[in-house]
Amino acid sequence: MSMQAAQPRTADWSPPAAGRGVALRLTGLAAALSLLALLWWQESPWPLLVALAALILYGGVGTVGQLRRLRATQRAYQLAMQAAHDGFWEWNPVSKRLAVGPRLLEILGYSQNFLPDTHAWLELVHPDDRAHYNRTVAEHLKGRTPFFYCEYRVRSHSGEYRWIASRGIAVRDARGVAYQMAGSVTDVTERKRHEEQIAHLARHDQLTGLSNRFLLAERLDEALAAARSAGGCVALIFIDLDRFKDINDSLGHRLGDHLLQAVAGRLAGGVRAGETLVRQGGDEFIALLPDVTGREAAEARAQALLELLETPFLVDGNHLHVGASVGLSLFPDDGDDAEQLLRNADTAMYAAKRDGGGTVRRHTPAMKERVLHRASMEARLRRAIEQEAFALHYQPQFETATGRLLGAEALLRWRDGEEWIPPDRFIPVAEETGLIVPIGDWVLENAVACLGRWRGALPRPLRMAINLSPRQFWSGDLTSRVLAAAERHGVDPGQLELEITESMLLRAEGEHVAVLRALRGRGVRLALDDFGTGYSSLSYLHRLPFTSLKIDRSFVGALFDEDGNYSEGGALIPAIVAMAHSLELEVVAEGVETSAQLVLLRDLGVDLHQGFFSGRPAAEADFVRRFLAAGGR
Repeated sequence: MSMQAAQPRTADWSPPAAGRGVALRLTGLAAALSLLALLWWQESPWPLLVALAALILYGGVGTVGQLRRLRATQRAYQLAMQAAHDGFWEWNPVSKRLAVGPRLLEILGYSQNFLPDTHAWLELVHPDDRAHYNRTVAEHLKGRTPFFYCEYRVRSHSGEYRWIASRGIAVRDARGVAYQMAGSVTDVTERKRHEEQIAHLARHDQLTGLSNRFLLAERLDEALAAARSAGGCVALIFIDLDRFKDINDSLGHRLGDHLLQAVAGRLAGGVRAGETLVRQGGDEFIALLPDVTGREAAEARAQALLELLETPFLVDGNHLHVGASVGLSLFPDDGDDAEQLLRNADTAMYAAKRDGGGTVRRHTPAMKERVLHRASMEARLRRAIEQEAFALHYQPQFETATGRLLGAEALLRWRDGEEWIPPDRFIPVAEETGLIVPIGDWVLENAVACLGRWRGALPRPLRMAINLSPRQFWSGDLTSRVLAAAERHGVDPGQLELEITESMLLRAEGEHVAVLRALRGRGVRLALDDFGTGYSSLSYLHRLPFTSLKIDRSFVGALFDEDGNYSEGGALIPAIVAMAHSLELEVVAEGVETSAQLVLLRDLGVDLHQGFFSGRPAAEADFVRRFLAAGGR
């Protein structure tokens, strides 16, 4: 036998049979202690030393390879945990003993572990989060959740609370009782801050920082629920700035934004704790008063908010005056739910604006009736447009000095079923809704077509006066539409006279002025309608390309009193005629109903007249029979 063969080989050696079981048990114990040491505290070198001692004492001296693999596993685990930036913990639910790794302490800014048990840890948890934390732990210990997960705030060494996400799992005995929990902690403070910023932006207006309508909806629902339970009162105040659009258009959107911020700041000063101020959008604000004593108190608060805006604002070096129209609705008087209260407050605000602005209006049943009537009228108008259910009647215009027929004014009429709807009932609704634009286009086309059919009926061409709405100027192509209609029907543009209301004079430098000049340059006549009833200004009048001026019927009606005597109420007509003639404008009198009025107007030098005395409006066939068949007067 060689020396090499005589030497015993380690791989062939085995303990005696009597000691084999003991050796196996000791080896298993060593492995268990090694594994427990690794799991107990991965971030400390001490578990590795414990494992080494166990291997030495229980026969693990020869397993150097196992020791190296254990050390490599620990290093890889430590690197993975460092890369994950997680901190680890282990907790005994029975003894309450808590062990945390240095990474968790690092997250919180502590240099030493001073957390021996659960009670010390709970002292760091934010008071508002403790109940949630305890409940989440208890749910997992009872086996109601597959794992433990909780996000909560913990006080750091600096005193600042940091958000952490803690996750873990319990180890249970054969009866299912948890005797150990282990897990990790991740710092989620930045993510939470980002989520809070997003949540804030979702519920707040970015320009002013005020609450937006989404947050209003939440708080209004809460306020109504509380008021129903306590029998209380809730007020909604709608605030719409009166002159913001003019300021925004004339001075620029940047200054307009700064003005809105200043308005928001001033209104916020009038809102009390527990109340909510909202920017609805544009120049609209809403104040929610969840606990007012009643109608008088709510109206007083609304008036106080309005008065806050009366003092001029200094914005970017400009002193700006902005008033507001304020609408008020109350729970339970004006509505039982949020939608109805919002709608009624909005209705009241528009009522305040129609009354001239700068005032507070509370919602009333009459306002609701008006809204319903307006909605019904709008629906009927839309149907009439689709069905072309309108008609044109024509009122003759005569030369006052000679009685000669010079033209006619096209007047819109609407018969809905068996009912003739007066223009003063449907024209305002058409203006508000924008339906006046398609209606106006229909009037223009059909009036020009009618004038084309009258060609040759008289030795001289007639004029056709057509009323225009300011909204028809907004599309920007009015000139081309007028000229195209004239060309289609063989009408000279000079035969058309477009009547424009005085409200156009408020912005005499707007784009619509360029439209007027373009029309006048193509020969179209331009008449200023209802002169004297609106915003008359000679400084504007002489700069605009009008060819005639129409005196409102109210001045003509004031020429004589009920007994037929001359009245001083008509004293303005001579001044109007003199002023118009000095500007080389033709003067037309509307609403002439008596011979005495006609004679006086002739003496005053009025150029044209129209009214019931000389000829009532008539459908085209009647107009032709009465005024064109005989060749005119």
